[in-house]
Amino acid sequence: MLTRPLMAAAAAIVVVSAAPSALAQTRENTTTNNQRNWAETRAALNANIRSVTDDASMTAAAIGNSFTASLGGTSTVSNTQNVTAPVKATLAVNAQDAFGSLTAMAAAIGNSASVVIDETQGVNPASRGSVVNNNQWFNTNVKADLLLTGGNISPGNPDLGIDATAVAIANSLSVDAKGDLSADNLQRFWGDAQSNLTVDMHDVTGASNLMSAAIANSASYNVTDSSRFSLNNRQWSYYDPTAVSDIRLNDVSGDITSTTAAISNSLSVTTLPGSAMLTVTSDQQNGAGTFAFSDLNLGDVAGNVTATAAAIGNSVSISNLPE
Repeated sequence: MLTRPLMAAAAAIVVVSAAPSALAQTRENTTTNNQRNWAETRAALNANIRSVTDDASMTAAAIGNSFTASLGGTSTVSNTQNVTAPVKATLAVNAQDAFGSLTAMAAAIGNSASVVIDETQGVNPASRGSVVNNNQWFNTNVKADLLLTGGNISPGNPDLGIDATAVAIANSLSVDAKGDLSADNLQRFWGDAQSNLTVDMHDVTGASNLMSAAIANSASYNVTDSSRFSLNNRQWSYYDPTAVSDIRLNDVSGDITSTTAAISNSLSVTTLPGSAMLTVTSDQQNGAGTFAFSDLNLGDVAGNVTATAAAIGNSVSISNLPE
């Protein structure tokens, strides 16, 4: 899962919060969310920046469906999201003489769900734990385009620099839970995910961190203080996630890191400290071409250069280690 703050803007946001009270009491939550988006979602930002003395940050974010739940106590969460119209984010930035850091992000997300459960707050002794059921379906286009040009960035400030990210995600789920949990995840992608990052800059001081990422299905579970955690995961991808980077940098005083990543299906499970009983069943099916293309042209760089182009069809990571 990408950990950058991608939720800066949303076409549809549902936020549910049930914080524990100061008095000890049994808490039980039931949340059912149904979202369907059949209209185009588009965000576009064009920025021309001249002689900025402090930091400059630009974000274009388009999100088809977004759901966030933060719950205290034993909880049952059911989430269903469906997107059938394009989701597009476009950001074009020309920056000259920016004396602080420069941050640019284009983020296009089809379905996004984030669930936080603290069952240790007001737990029901008779409860068998919390339940999270997720069903996400995306069958259209999700695309993020970022164009960054200019020069003379962060002069005299080696601790600053450039951070540029283009990310397109069809289905995304993040679950962070304390206590016992039973989870079911179904993510289906039959569309087109594209991320395009173009950078053409000169005279940059500080680090240049550049990322282009296209992801079909992503699910992440972080479970702690649990005696039992069970997960049934199904992720199916049938069309082509494509990530592209075209980078041109000259006269750079600082490290350059370029990452171009395309992923069809990704599952991450972490239980720290390890759960007494962990059961995971995962079915990942990828019938999609998965492509990562990177073109770098660098000149006069006083620093380290790290470049990665990674294309991954199916990925599962599970960690259940004791303290």
